[in-house]
Amino acid sequence: MAVLVQKYGGSSVNGPERIRAVARRIATARAAGDGIVVVVSAMGDTTDELIALAHRVSPHPSRREMDMLLTTGERVAMALVAMALHDRGVEAISFTGSQSGILTDDAHANARIVAIRPERIRAELARGRVVIVAGFQGVSPETREITTLGRGGSDTTAVALAAALAPARCEICTDVPGVLTADPRVVPAARPIPRLSYRACSALAHLGGHVLHARCVDLAARERVPLTVRSSFDDDAPGTRIEEDGVEHPRVEAVTQQKNVAVVIAEGNAGARGEARGILERVAEQHPELELVAHEQMSDTHSALVWIGPQAEADELKRDFRAVRGPGGEWTLDVQADAAFVSLVGLGLGAREAAAAEAALERARVPLLALRANGAGLVLRVPSEHCDAATRALHAAFLEREGA
Repeated sequence: MAVLVQKYGGSSVNGPERIRAVARRIATARAAGDGIVVVVSAMGDTTDELIALAHRVSPHPSRREMDMLLTTGERVAMALVAMALHDRGVEAISFTGSQSGILTDDAHANARIVAIRPERIRAELARGRVVIVAGFQGVSPETREITTLGRGGSDTTAVALAAALAPARCEICTDVPGVLTADPRVVPAARPIPRLSYRACSALAHLGGHVLHARCVDLAARERVPLTVRSSFDDDAPGTRIEEDGVEHPRVEAVTQQKNVAVVIAEGNAGARGEARGILERVAEQHPELELVAHEQMSDTHSALVWIGPQAEADELKRDFRAVRGPGGEWTLDVQADAAFVSLVGLGLGAREAAAAEAALERARVPLLALRANGAGLVLRVPSEHCDAATRALHAAFLEREGA
């Protein structure tokens, strides 16, 4: 039996009316004959509200207890969707991540899936039931602790289940009509992209696009899971197909932005070989929301390490840095607040596109502070107050031209 895995985000299940609408869509998909697995996020702003509640109770809640708290949001949503399906005469059963056989490592708040044992899901599909799975969560087989996959992790849950249940395809159903060329709140001319390569979509997610969890795209690419991003509000919108792109050609696919980002720079002289590497490993483990963007070895002992990420995570690293770096050499840590990055996403971008981007910013009178290239895009640092203007200028220059 072919399987369709659908994921519905928080806005799609935000309240009884939306849940009943999702149940109608699921029932329609089930009538087509596929086995249906549905992954749900917590309703609306539930996760944010739980985080705020935790911090009102404790200024520094433990990651383990935060995982226990946050997973309740998805459990509420999954049960309500199952109830709505029952009312439509569709047999359905809801499972937590652990009941679904989603096994992770033991990293609370940013766990990675290590295996999926979907026997219970397969058994329910064989009985003709729709299986509703709580996204964003799993269980560590080593510690038997409940874990979460990081914000946006329900996307990764859906793709991982599709890979485990192959042959299966995956639909990410969200509140936009697909992956767009820019954030429509910033660029009104933004439009859906009909087709996007795994690699470009991954870059878009890593560089600030909020439609997909970056790890879900990387997993879909590795496992060759057919992936579509569709609107959960418009049944007729075709969405964006994410698939393999065998041709590399210089073309900007989208413009994305990251606002209110902290830049963290650690610089120092190592007291022992491998000291900088040890710092990188401990930061990755203890502060998973910080992304390493540079490691420069300026001499045998002198290194500079640069991360970007949320201000709160950067402040936490600054507070704990002495313990993180441990005994050894002399290190300083500087946190630069309120940074902003605007990125051009696309394969094969190089010097020509960088020059055109600089010219576009100059015409818009946006100062360019720095520019760097990665595997599938160009990242430009601009003053925070100019971030939206830079996004609009680059979108106009690369994606609103005739034939773009």
